[in-house]
Amino acid sequence: MTAPTHDLVVRGALVVDGTGAPGRDADVAVTDGRITQVGDVVGRGADELDGRGQVLAPGFIDPHTHLDANLFWDPDVTPSATYGVTTVVTGNCGYTLAPVATTAARDYVVDVMSFVEQIPRAAFDTAVPFDWSTQTEYFDRLAELPVALNHATFVGHVPVRTAVMGPGPAHEREATTDEVARMVALVREGLALGAVGFSTDQCIGNFGPGFEALPGQVCAPGELLAIAATLRDAAGPGVFAMVPPSLNQDRPEREADVDWHLRLAEASGRPVVIGPVFDRWSDLGIGVDMIDLMAARSRPGVTVVPQISTRIFELWTRLDTMGLVVRLLPTLGDAVRRGGADGVRALAADPERRARLAGEGARVQGNMVWSGRWDHVRLRWSVTRPDLLGLTIDEIAARLGGAPTDVLVDLAVADDFETQVAAEMANGDDEQVGRMVGHPASMIGASDAGAHVLSNTDSCYAVWTLQHWVRERGVLTLEQAVRKLTADQADLFGLSDRGRVAVGTAADLVLFDPDRVGTVGVRFLDDQPAGGRRLVTEATGITASVVNGTVTTRDGAPTGARAGRFLRPGRTAGSGG
Repeated sequence: MTAPTHDLVVRGALVVDGTGAPGRDADVAVTDGRITQVGDVVGRGADELDGRGQVLAPGFIDPHTHLDANLFWDPDVTPSATYGVTTVVTGNCGYTLAPVATTAARDYVVDVMSFVEQIPRAAFDTAVPFDWSTQTEYFDRLAELPVALNHATFVGHVPVRTAVMGPGPAHEREATTDEVARMVALVREGLALGAVGFSTDQCIGNFGPGFEALPGQVCAPGELLAIAATLRDAAGPGVFAMVPPSLNQDRPEREADVDWHLRLAEASGRPVVIGPVFDRWSDLGIGVDMIDLMAARSRPGVTVVPQISTRIFELWTRLDTMGLVVRLLPTLGDAVRRGGADGVRALAADPERRARLAGEGARVQGNMVWSGRWDHVRLRWSVTRPDLLGLTIDEIAARLGGAPTDVLVDLAVADDFETQVAAEMANGDDEQVGRMVGHPASMIGASDAGAHVLSNTDSCYAVWTLQHWVRERGVLTLEQAVRKLTADQADLFGLSDRGRVAVGTAADLVLFDPDRVGTVGVRFLDDQPAGGRRLVTEATGITASVVNGTVTTRDGAPTGARAGRFLRPGRTAGSGG
C-alpha cells in the first residue's frame, strides 16, 4: 500500500463551509493541522472519515462559556466537545482567574465566580493550581494546557478591579482617577497578551456571596468608558462584552441600556456584545424588539451585538433549597429556611400548613423571572415517578389530584429530596424565540458552559439549533445555522483562520448526521472534583470532531487527543509569554 499523502481525509460529505453559501459534495484533505484541499481528493489519508450522508462544517465556536476552571480538571472539555464545539471563549461576565497577586484577591475572585456562576468552590480548591499571579503567567499557563478544544479568553473586570482596589473596595465604591488608570493599564496588558476583549457584569439581578454588589455594578460610567477607549488601540479584536444592567428589568430600562452600550461602542470603536437577550412571558416580544432596537441604532463602527439563547431558559431546583419556585411560596420557603429537608417533611405532614401553601400556590405573584404559572414549571427529575418527567406541575396535579403545591411536597418527600423541578425563566414562547433566532442581527450563544452545573444545560445549544430551528422548524437553513455557529463568531473575535472550511484555514471541523443531530436526554454525572455532581444533556448525531487536524471525538465520545490551543488573536510582539 502506498504511503498516505494527507494526515486526514473526509470523503464524500456535504460541505457547508460557514460562509452561508449552498453546501456542496466534496472531499476535504488536511495536513499539518490545515485544510489543504476541498474537492476531489487524490491520495489517501493516514486517518479517513466516511462523510457520505453527513454534513462537514467548521467546528462550532461557543462565545459565552465559564470553562476557565474546567480546563484544569477536564482536558476532554466535556460535554462541549461532544456537541461539535471546537473553540470556546472563557472569561465572560467579568469572571476570570487573573490577575490574582494576593491570597485575598484570589479568594475573592474565586468566591464571586463560584457563587454567581454556581461552580462549587471545592472544585477550584481541589483542581485549579493557581501557580500564577499575573496575567502574563496565567496566559502562559493556559498555553501549556493539554486540552481537546481551542480556547480564548477575555480580560475580566472582577480580577482587574480587585487587583487595583482590593477585595473590599472593589465591590463597595467607585474608583479614583488613579485607580482607573491602573485598571486601564491591566486591560491594555491583557489585550496585548492576546485576550479577545474585556468583559463585565452589570446585571442588578446578580450579587456576590455575601449578597453584596458586584464590581461591575458599583463602577462609574467613566471607568468603563476609559476601558472601552483602551480597546480602540488594541491590535486584536477587542470585543467589549457585558451582561447589561437591565437583563431582568422592564422595557424602558432595557432601551436606556442600548444607549449606554452605544456610548461604549463609540468609545471603543469595537463591537459591544450584550446578553443574553431573552424573551419573557411577562413581556412577550421584548426579545425581538430589543434586537430590532440595537440593529436600528447601530451604525458602521458603532455596533451593539445582541447575544441570544436558542433554547428555553430554565433553572432546575430541588425542593429543599431556596430555589426560584421555593422563594415565591412563603410557607414552603419558611420550611426550607428553618429545617431544609426536615422542614419540608414536617410541612408535608401538617394539613393546616399544606392548605395555606396551596392557597399561596393558587395566587402566587410572578415576577420578571418566573411567571408564577404552574404550566411553566416542569418535573425534570424524579426517582419514584419517572413516568411523569417532562410534564408540567399543572398536568401532574390534574392526573394525581390535589393542588400543584401538593405535587411539589409529596414528590420531594417520596424521592427523599432528589426531585428536581424547572421553572421557565425566559424564552418560553417558541414563536418568539424563532423570531429571535432568525433575526439577521442576532448572535447565537449564551451557553454558560461550565456554569450552573446542577441547574442548567444550555451548552448543547449548537446541536439543539440544528435539531429544532433547522430540521424541525425550518426557521434557519442549514447554511444559515452553520454560519451563525461558526464564521460569524470567528469574525467577531478576530479568529481569522477559523470558522470556515477553506484551503489554508485551521482544520477545526465537525461531521454530523443532519437527520439525527440533536439532544436525546439529560442525566447527572458524579465526575466533578471533590466528588461533585453535574447535569449534562446528551447529544446524538455528532459523528466526529476535528481540532487542528486531529480527531478529538468519534461517535460522541472523546478520543483522548489533546489538540486544542490557546488562541491569542491580539497578541503583540514583546507582550510576554
